[in-house]
Amino acid sequence: MKQKIHELKKFSVIAIVSVVITLFLSYHAAILLFGSNSLDVYSSLKDKRVYLVNEIKRLQEENAHLQKEYFELKNLEPEQ
Repeated sequence: MKQKIHELKKFSVIAIVSVVITLFLSYHAAILLFGSNSLDVYSSLKDKRVYLVNEIKRLQEENAHLQKEYFELKNLEPEQ
């Protein structure tokens, strides 16, 4: 009889600890998925990074073209 009561108490403690741990981990998983650091934010930031990298390349090419045009026009002006 004492053995069964002891096993029941041990089982109850393990069950309660398991439920608490599960709730704790579920809460943090929910914050990760739906909170301010969610996967949606990560995905949008990744897309924004790709856009900005492409924009930087485009602006560098445009800048090189404009510099070339500037120096060509500069050479056409009479020297002072």
